[in-house]
Amino acid sequence: MRTCAVGRSNKPPGFTLVELAVVLLVLTVFLGLVLPELSSALFRSDLKSSTRRLAGAVAHARNQAMLEGRLWKLVLDLDANSFWAAALDESASANLDSIKKRTLAGDVRFMDVKKLPEDTKINGLVSLHFHPKGLAEPAVIHLAGPGDRIQTLSIKAFNGRLAVQEGYVD
Repeated sequence: MRTCAVGRSNKPPGFTLVELAVVLLVLTVFLGLVLPELSSALFRSDLKSSTRRLAGAVAHARNQAMLEGRLWKLVLDLDANSFWAAALDESASANLDSIKKRTLAGDVRFMDVKKLPEDTKINGLVSLHFHPKGLAEPAVIHLAGPGDRIQTLSIKAFNGRLAVQEGYVD
């Protein structure tokens, strides 16, 4: 008895060389579009993480100064790419009431810090003071990350708030 041969073939199952080449071409184009965006997002994440850490330290120093009614400072170590906040007593000597020393993430580094009206510093220690009434020393901090990415952090004088901008802004 004969059965129907619909859907049966004498050819072995598999893909042709042309079909495989088309699939590889589509994958190559897709990866070519996605990988550059993915790598720049990874580089950006270190810079954004460092920016958030530094913004948190600025907010902490400002808030503690207002809560405790005493002067606080944020110290930036431009050589070690680290920072910390500490309370100051009336004689302006450092108190033990400080947060731990933090470093910038990955390959992120301080480019420079401009404390207004002083000159721009590219190395050493820079102290930014926060007053109990919410006032702060105005400053502009530039962070450089991998891939020539730069973030500008500006501390406002009258409210001590931080503004973050992409790129190098004076």
